[in-house]
Amino acid sequence: MEKYVELFKPSFLKNEERPSLPADATPTMAYIPLQLDLMSYETDKALCEGTLFPTLNKPFLRGRRAK
Repeated sequence: MEKYVELFKPSFLKNEERPSLPADATPTMAYIPLQLDLMSYETDKALCEGTLFPTLNKPFLRGRRAK
């Protein structure tokens, strides 16, 4: 893990003694399902919504999921 420490050490931790990663940190793998729906937002809309795919757009309002 030593070779990854510099990659994961943000600038606000560089002058501190605490490590950026725990000693027992392990790499993880993400599961990303295949997007079968090929519809996508235009670039500007995607940036505003935070996602390229409308099916992944799950807005939240005041802590409750929007209908």
